[in-house]
Amino acid sequence: MPLTSTDIALGSLLAIALAFRISQFVCRSNTFYKSAINKEIASARFHALDGLRGFLAIGVVLHHIYINHHFYQTGTWELTTSRLSTFLGRGSVAMFFMITAFLFWGRLIESKGGFDTIRFFENRVRRIAPMYLVSAGLVVVTALALTHFRLDVPLRDLFVQIASWLLFTFPGVPPINGFAPTPLINTVFWSLTYEWKFYLLLPLLGALTIRWGTAMVAFGTCACIALFSSSQVEWYFIAGCASAMALRISSVQRLCNGVVPAVVAICCTVTAIYWQPLIYSAGAAALLWVTFLIIAGGNTLFGLLANKAARLLGLLSYSIYLLHNWVLYLASRLLNHIVPIASLSHLSYISFGASVVGMTVLLASLTYRYIEFPLLQNQNVPVAADCASAS
Repeated sequence: MPLTSTDIALGSLLAIALAFRISQFVCRSNTFYKSAINKEIASARFHALDGLRGFLAIGVVLHHIYINHHFYQTGTWELTTSRLSTFLGRGSVAMFFMITAFLFWGRLIESKGGFDTIRFFENRVRRIAPMYLVSAGLVVVTALALTHFRLDVPLRDLFVQIASWLLFTFPGVPPINGFAPTPLINTVFWSLTYEWKFYLLLPLLGALTIRWGTAMVAFGTCACIALFSSSQVEWYFIAGCASAMALRISSVQRLCNGVVPAVVAICCTVTAIYWQPLIYSAGAAALLWVTFLIIAGGNTLFGLLANKAARLLGLLSYSIYLLHNWVLYLASRLLNHIVPIASLSHLSYISFGASVVGMTVLLASLTYRYIEFPLLQNQNVPVAADCASAS
């Protein structure tokens, strides 16, 4: 039987509570993370976005946990019928895309024509590549292990397959060594191709804006998305850029703070879930843009986005994004060998899903500390939430 909306809501609350408890424990007991969060709080940042990233990261994990249940029921990896499940993934990806565009378009505005393109790309590679290569390497090793490290394809084909995964899957997501379910080991890499497309276009769009004006470039970009985009996710990059410009107006910033804007943000999100359940559309982007603008303007939604646990999860969000599907895949295979997942009660599967969330957060705390952080110390660009999910 598929999970009900009540199952998904209760399972999400359980998993979020567990993630926050683990995050609180790490914050209090680990000197490195305690110092990192305190420095973050003391610095000049978009603080509400730091907490938002934590919720988005867990939302992505939950989205795949519910799709995974559907997969073991039907044999097909696809969106479930639950609007909440779909929003947890697609809505989180949308917000991550807006955060990326918001931070870097804001940096472009601040540069006033002096944007250092080479430095920008150097920092992006150092920020994204190390943890990505670890994650892609785990996919390769896992596929090889599941084929018993026996060469089942020509050696040249194997090298091409591995290269495709290591190159941010731009060439595709081929099975490794003939292991057909390879793409299911980690389904999240697609969104990084959109990130890289945005990064590649950013200097060009900045130059065109200086020459032709913001309105002309915005109109041309929107027209291209409306006419040629098959996914429509690009609207969220537009929304992020629009937020970066809007929040440079002091009156707009003032309108973002307080109880009423927080209620408006929640209402816009709920409306998007019910009116535009697939999320990737211009209509949903308009609604979630209002939500994002209010949060980016400093509204912490009654303090939910200001606590240290959410901040730490935000700090770990890139590792959580890259690791969770791999953890889920292996844990599910192991569990399914012991007891068929399709036969589990909903409560048992929800408990299993919460344990996957907990394992992912703990693993991400290690990979951030020893893989991501060492290469972040000398960067001078904002650490964007390099985004998430697979829907």
